[in-house]
Amino acid sequence: MGRFLVMDVVFYGSSLNYDQGSGNYQELKKITRWDGRQYTLVSRYALRYSMLNDTDVFGQNELAPGTVFTKDTSEKSKGDVFNPKPEVLFNGEILKYPEFDLFGYLVTKSEPTQSRTAPVRISHAVSMTPFYYDSHFNGNHWIAQRALKAGLTTKLEPNLFTAEEHYSYYIYTVVVDVDNVGRFSVFTTKIDDVKTVLDNLKAEGENAKKVKEYKGLIENDSKNKKKGKNESKGGTPTTELALSSKDGKIEIRNVHLEKLRIMPILDPTSNKKEVKLYEIQFDLGEEARRERILKLIEAVLNLKRKIKGRTEFLAPKLLILGVYKNKPYDSFKDRIQLLGEFEEEEYVEVEEKDGKVIRKVKRITTGETGTEEYVEEIVESNSESSNDKTVRVRRKRSVSRKRIAVFEINGANGNIKQVGSKESLTCYIEKLLFNESKKCRGDDKDDNIPGILIFKDPSVEVRLK
Repeated sequence: MGRFLVMDVVFYGSSLNYDQGSGNYQELKKITRWDGRQYTLVSRYALRYSMLNDTDVFGQNELAPGTVFTKDTSEKSKGDVFNPKPEVLFNGEILKYPEFDLFGYLVTKSEPTQSRTAPVRISHAVSMTPFYYDSHFNGNHWIAQRALKAGLTTKLEPNLFTAEEHYSYYIYTVVVDVDNVGRFSVFTTKIDDVKTVLDNLKAEGENAKKVKEYKGLIENDSKNKKKGKNESKGGTPTTELALSSKDGKIEIRNVHLEKLRIMPILDPTSNKKEVKLYEIQFDLGEEARRERILKLIEAVLNLKRKIKGRTEFLAPKLLILGVYKNKPYDSFKDRIQLLGEFEEEEYVEVEEKDGKVIRKVKRITTGETGTEEYVEEIVESNSESSNDKTVRVRRKRSVSRKRIAVFEINGANGNIKQVGSKESLTCYIEKLLFNESKKCRGDDKDDNIPGILIFKDPSVEVRLK
C-alpha cells in the first residue's frame, strides 16, 4: 500500500472564491449539503493556485513558464485549452517543476496521450456555517466624481455592483501518495523519443557505458532497417535499459535522477518480437521526494489567498495530520464539528408580601462561547390612601463570554499527539515519513510517535470525544 499523508485543515477566511455571477451581481461559489442549507466553497483549483502562487513557498523557477505549454487545436477542444508540449516529457524539462509532479498533467498531442495521476489530492474547502446571503453594495463613486470634475462626463454615473460576502471557518482535506511523488512514467511509440531521453541524459561511471551501448543498439537497428527496408512503428531494441545512481551520477536537464528505466513493451498479438511502445520511468529519489512534500506542507501551513485587492491569511486554525504506512488511510474531515448549540433556562418566582406582589424572572443562557444571565424583578404595590398602583421594574444582565471557537473531534480516542507549533509538526512528519533521526522541540519521550498529530491555533479550543 505504501505511505500516505492525510491533512484535514480548518481555516478562517472571508469571501474566497467567486462564481461567474450575472450582470453587476458578484456571486460566491456555493454548494447544498445534506441538511438542505447552502454553504460557500473554495474550489480545489483555487486552493492549488494559492498554494503555488500566493504563499511564496515555491519560487518562480519552480513554476512552469508559458513556453512549456502548447495550445490544443483538436476538434474536441473548446476555447483556449493548453497542455504541456510532448517534447518536455522526453527531454526531462517536466521533471524540473513540482506543480506537474504534485498535481499531475495531461498531454493530448503525444502518441499515445499522456497523463499523470496527481499524487496530491485536494478536496474543495466548504464553509462550516451556512450562507445567509449577506452582501454589500459597491460603486466607484470617488473616481466618478473626479471624472465629472475633470469634464470627462456630464453626469455622475458610478459603476455600481453588489458582492456577496461570507466570513466563516472552512474545512478541506489533502491526501498525499508519498511514494508516487518524484516518480514519472511516460510512454511512446517512437524510437526518436527514446533517443531524445538518451541525448539529454548525463551519465557517469558504469551508467555512461550502459547508455553508450544502448545508443549503439538503436543505431545498429536503424541501419539494418534501412538495408532491409523494414519499417516498424514501434522500434527496437527489445532489451531493457536500467540505470541507478549507485553506478554513477545520472542527470537530465540538471535534475538528479536516482533511477531511470527504459522498458520495451512487446506487441502481444504478434508472433515476432515487435515493440509496441516504450515505457520510460524517471525516479528523482527520496531526497527530492522529501523536499517537495515538505514544501507542500509549508504551503498548507502558511496558505494565503490574494483576491479582489486583499490578502486573506488561511493558515490552519486546526490541523489533523495522519501518517499511514502499508495500511488504509483515513480522514477526520466528517468528524470535525464547529460547536454552536446553547441551552436556555428560565425561572419565574412570584411572591406576595405586605401588599406587594414581587415577580422575579431569571433567564440563564449557556453555550459553547460562554454564559449570559438575565434577571428581571417587578414589584407591584397598591397605595393605602388611593387606588393607585405603583410598579417598579429592575433589570440586570450579566455576560461571561469566551470569544473563541470550539471544535469537537469525534472518534479521536487512541494514540494521538497534540503538537504545539508548526515547526514541531514538520519535524514529526520528517521522522514519521522519512525516518529522520532528530529531536523535535517539546519532546520528552519521542521514541514511539503516534501516527495522528493535532495542531491548533491558540485562538480556538479543541475537544476530543
